[in-house]
Amino acid sequence: MANSLLTGISGLRGHQKMLEVIGNNLANVNTTAFKSSRTLFSDLIYESQRGASSGTTGTLGSINPLQVGTGAQVTSVDRNFQQGNLEATGEALDTAIDGNGFFVAESTDGQIYTRAGAFSIDASGFLVDPSTGYLLQRFGTVGEDSADGPAFQVNGDSSIQIPIGASILGTVTTQIEFSGQLGAASTGPTQRSIGGVPLTTGGGTPATAATLLNNLASSVTPYGAGDRLLLTGQQADGTPIISSLIVDATTTVQDLMDHMATLFTASTVSLVGSTVTVEANATGLTSASLTIEDDVNNTGFQDAQLTNQFSETAEGAEASVVSGSLPIFDERGSQHTLGYTLTKQVDDSWTLAVDLDPLSGTIIDGLVEGIQFGADGSLTQVSGVGAGDGNISVLFANSTGSQSIDINLGTLGEIDGLAEIGTGPSISFLTDGYSPGELIAVQIDSDGTIFGVGSNGLKFAIAQLAIAAFSNPDGLLNSGGNYYKSSLASGSAVIGTALNGDRGAIRAGQLEGSNVDLALEFTKLLVAQRGFSANARTITVTDEVLKELTNIIR
Repeated sequence: MANSLLTGISGLRGHQKMLEVIGNNLANVNTTAFKSSRTLFSDLIYESQRGASSGTTGTLGSINPLQVGTGAQVTSVDRNFQQGNLEATGEALDTAIDGNGFFVAESTDGQIYTRAGAFSIDASGFLVDPSTGYLLQRFGTVGEDSADGPAFQVNGDSSIQIPIGASILGTVTTQIEFSGQLGAASTGPTQRSIGGVPLTTGGGTPATAATLLNNLASSVTPYGAGDRLLLTGQQADGTPIISSLIVDATTTVQDLMDHMATLFTASTVSLVGSTVTVEANATGLTSASLTIEDDVNNTGFQDAQLTNQFSETAEGAEASVVSGSLPIFDERGSQHTLGYTLTKQVDDSWTLAVDLDPLSGTIIDGLVEGIQFGADGSLTQVSGVGAGDGNISVLFANSTGSQSIDINLGTLGEIDGLAEIGTGPSISFLTDGYSPGELIAVQIDSDGTIFGVGSNGLKFAIAQLAIAAFSNPDGLLNSGGNYYKSSLASGSAVIGTALNGDRGAIRAGQLEGSNVDLALEFTKLLVAQRGFSANARTITVTDEVLKELTNIIR
């Protein structure tokens, strides 16, 4: 009879624990990153009233065992590590893990783990959990090497230092990366060329320099002594031309060209095929023109094939030019403005030239030459050497030595930098120098990298959050304060970075909410209450039976 009392008591104890677990879940319905738990039961050892026996063939069958249970017990309290809802907070240092993993913190008892990411920066500039003072830990060497930017982390110390307001030293510019479009229709400089129609002899063969004017097919009446040609127009620079050439039966095409050469001093007069051509020596827009006419008093006469206004065969043009300016920094971080000009050459290559205000410094080497692009517009080569190679050199004012700056125009054969494509010039640049400033804010990337933002516009990596993974998270020990400790069941923490392995992504400006399901917990609460009441009834009924038993002897 006593067994039924003990059985009821075991049920009361078990359901009391179930109520405690449910109550804890409900109490933490608004706890950051809280993981709900559930209660699992198992039956206790059984009292055997009769053993089992096998049957006798043809006589008796087997006999089943007779066992009476002694109650129930709480087998385990399991945690539900299902992802909680992510809630936006707008706080830069609030972080949540979207997926598996735990933040790593350093406590007085060693490493401890949490999914609650409401962090802040303490008075010493360390990233901490403000509710406990635990120091958040980093992984890797991000933020230790000053060659990658300001370095605030100490080699061998995994705590994260974010000294808001700390000075950021300026650095010298060592590289300029150009990218963008130079325009597919860009052209090099060209020379203005003017010329008449092709000249032929009376027999129809092309004229040469030695051909007499009277033998040209355009000759109507042969020239004689005292005849002359009148030449008017203007030179390439706009200087007016008014001249005359005495001609007779011996005058040749070469004589005419020689006289024209004395008029066009900045041009070259030549016979191209059988066409007398005047080509400006300089490239660019010019205004050269020429008209040859017979004097009205001539005995000889040429028709319009010779005495015409020379027609334009090629307009001179300026080279395509793209110019702009960009900031560069000296060894003290002082900013200077570097002007740049990209000019297309006659051979279709480009030349980059830079200039600097004399008050800022002196250009020692300011050219990059032989910049060539392929048919598809991709960069094919930079063939300049010496003073025209792929870098420039600047001597900043008050500096003791010149500073070499590498000019990066992109990958050969690719269009990832400068490219001769598009409808017009559109150039952008990126430099690696910066002026002095101070750390004013931080941003956290999805891989856990913490970036510092300087007052000078610089953005640089400060550190990378350490994220722990466990082979059996259910085996972790709750230590309170939203923290867990590792155990023999959970295995050791495997620490790495977010988005690596089975670790989730970091969501900045958000916190993970509790995953407690209120509807489910209230339902379980009713079930636990009924279970407790039923076991209490077992004890009550047993008590009544015992009373009846004791009344027998009265």
